[in-house]
Amino acid sequence: MENKEPEFPLTSLYLYLTDHCNLCCSHCWISPKYSQQRQNGIPLEYLKKAISEAKPLGLQNVKLTGGEPLLYRHFGELIAFLAEEQVSVLIETNGTLITRDMVERLQSCDIDQISVSLDAATKDLHDEIRGVKGSFHRTLEGLRLLSEYAFDFQIILTLQRRNREEIPGVIRLSEKLGAGSLKINPLIPCGRGKEAFEHKHNLELNDLLRLYRMVEERRSSNKNLKIVFDLPIAFRTISDIKGRGISECHILNILGILGNGDFSICGIGQTIDDLRMGNIRRVSICDVWKNSPTLRDLRQSLPWKLNGICGRCIFKFQCLGSCRANAYALSSDLYAAYFLCQEFFESGRFPSSRYV
Repeated sequence: MENKEPEFPLTSLYLYLTDHCNLCCSHCWISPKYSQQRQNGIPLEYLKKAISEAKPLGLQNVKLTGGEPLLYRHFGELIAFLAEEQVSVLIETNGTLITRDMVERLQSCDIDQISVSLDAATKDLHDEIRGVKGSFHRTLEGLRLLSEYAFDFQIILTLQRRNREEIPGVIRLSEKLGAGSLKINPLIPCGRGKEAFEHKHNLELNDLLRLYRMVEERRSSNKNLKIVFDLPIAFRTISDIKGRGISECHILNILGILGNGDFSICGIGQTIDDLRMGNIRRVSICDVWKNSPTLRDLRQSLPWKLNGICGRCIFKFQCLGSCRANAYALSSDLYAAYFLCQEFFESGRFPSSRYV
């Protein structure tokens, strides 16, 4: 009997609408070009075609990100099209370009969540990290509009050495603004984040675990604000896992389209040419999804080919090695161990009950 290759639905498209941003964040994992001007980005007619072709493949939602997605010249037309197609939308933005007119237009769409970056509860530090003065004030204005119009929005903080004491203040500010959740992401060594690591802006492992435990204590007593500290599952407490489940990257069910129209596994293609898989102008999304050698290899090899501690971890079938984009950026190997897990293991701090 012939063995059929298992089918993988394309449930999510990550649309990196433009490779420009109006801020210049010191930790950005993609390193977009700086601009305050509207950008053409992905050609809208090709984008509409790709979305329509993706629906029979299993498309359920799209994430609009960048760079800064609100710089995209055709943003309004795109969200109107997504509403017509009944595709749900997630938006990742720095919040500085959110206007009343925009949130009123967004009300007609199926917006699952809007994630807004806020790296400190204090103006000067946030602006320093974001690289543009006045960004804190403009982000707060955007967040207040989302709250006024009752959107489900999330605040995202990228955790590093200089803002580690800001967590309590950002929790309070998130509650005050009416955020549905706060997500705390550790700094990762990709894009500008690689230089941040070279300058020792990342936290030591002990500090990272200490702050995770502090947040866990606050999470258990906080009923209105969901707090997510994004550590690999191997380091999370049982109560945390039970409380919010496993929220890892669904790499086998997503596809990215970059600002120039190239396909990639996600935004990592903006800095790693090896992970580009043709262009939206010349190849159909169906062809890429079904025939890309990179995607086929991932489907056949995850998690069995994972190296290092990730290959031994008891959660590898759920986690799939955490961020494969970061693994490739650091090692040119899609199956290398996730850097944080490997560091914990080599330092003797990887929980012995969670690997074989």
